[in-house]
Amino acid sequence: MFYPTLIGTDLSGSYASATATTAENDVREVRTDVELFKHDIDRLLLITEALWELMKQEHGYTDEVLTGLIQEIDQRKLALDSVAAKDPPVTCPSCGRPNLAKRAFCIYCGKPLAGNPFAR
Repeated sequence: MFYPTLIGTDLSGSYASATATTAENDVREVRTDVELFKHDIDRLLLITEALWELMKQEHGYTDEVLTGLIQEIDQRKLALDSVAAKDPPVTCPSCGRPNLAKRAFCIYCGKPLAGNPFAR
């Protein structure tokens, strides 16, 4: 026998238990990370909203101006990324606007985009 000291010893239960404990710890850590990301996103959204309100109050900008600027910046990124990227822009089936191929949701209307299931 190659391992005489292991005869009659059930290592599968110990291994499974250790693996389960490791998996539980990993899940706990990921949940903590997700909660921290949610907190950061909520905080950034609040800051962005406050800054936009300030810009409207102090400088008289409108939501249409912001929307136009977002579209302009997105089009520039779309043009740059389409030159450098292998995936062409994706047209939103809901609103018809072009989006980066890497996006899962339309930046304009928020509807899901049909992406390449094999893309990374």
